[in-house]
Amino acid sequence: MAAMHEESVPETRECANCGATEALLRCSRCHGAFFCGAKCQKAYWPFHRSDCYRNEFADQIENQEPKFARWMRGHRKLAVLKDDEVDRLERASKAAVGDSREEVMQSMYGRLNPKPAEPSYSAEDVINMRRQEEAAQHAIASKCVDMLEWQEIAVPQHLGMACDTYKWLQNQTYVELHALIQKCPTHKVALQMTTTHLSITLDCRPLLNGELYREIKRDASTWYIENRILHIIMMKRNRRGNYANGSTNADTFWYSPLKKGPAEAVIPVQHPPTAYYSSFVELENVTPLTLPPPAAKSKPSLGR
Repeated sequence: MAAMHEESVPETRECANCGATEALLRCSRCHGAFFCGAKCQKAYWPFHRSDCYRNEFADQIENQEPKFARWMRGHRKLAVLKDDEVDRLERASKAAVGDSREEVMQSMYGRLNPKPAEPSYSAEDVINMRRQEEAAQHAIASKCVDMLEWQEIAVPQHLGMACDTYKWLQNQTYVELHALIQKCPTHKVALQMTTTHLSITLDCRPLLNGELYREIKRDASTWYIENRILHIIMMKRNRRGNYANGSTNADTFWYSPLKKGPAEAVIPVQHPPTAYYSSFVELENVTPLTLPPPAAKSKPSLGR
């Protein structure tokens, strides 16, 4: 245990053990704790042990710089290096290839000139980077909106199927098919629809291609893209109140969009569900696709 020596101390200091403020003695090792006697010092030693150590540098400057010595002990500073000593140690530790200025600069800064390098981009580049960042943030926000709308497309049970990239559903009059084109980098959509065939290509990748499950009325069917979702609405040729002779309303039910489509798009039922016969309300706000009139064939001219 360290010895103690007397010192005149300010009234604000107190014994670390009992709190007495008169006739205090300071620890001779750490110079940071005060006690009113050896009894309190011994009683408090288990708590003071971890903080009590000698600061040789503070002891050396105690007579010349008492305030600085107290600051060193209070902040647990064991040594002070001058600027030139710090610079010398840094150069010695980092200059592994030699002691010339060029070698030291190359080792410490990676270049001969220690000044910061000029930026490699211009003010116009900064503006373009900000625009790209804003566009990326807008794309993320739009993606969230599109996904919400995609999730809102509900498929009634046994009246359609929800696949990975598209959903389809039906009533007794129409067949709806909704395809998510959000994952397409360029959003190039190619669609061909006839009375018996449907082909959808997204960025040169086929989504659906084949013969429709049943015929449709092409002039009363349409498609459009909204919020990066492809919507296709096809009117059944055999539908409620307008089906072929010898058939029933059950024959207007589609089990899949295509006759030979993927298995995940096939409704797993053997007969139309009861809900199908009550789905007679036709879709609203459906604008038939207007096809351009065929070009008139010009009469070939006679050669002389």
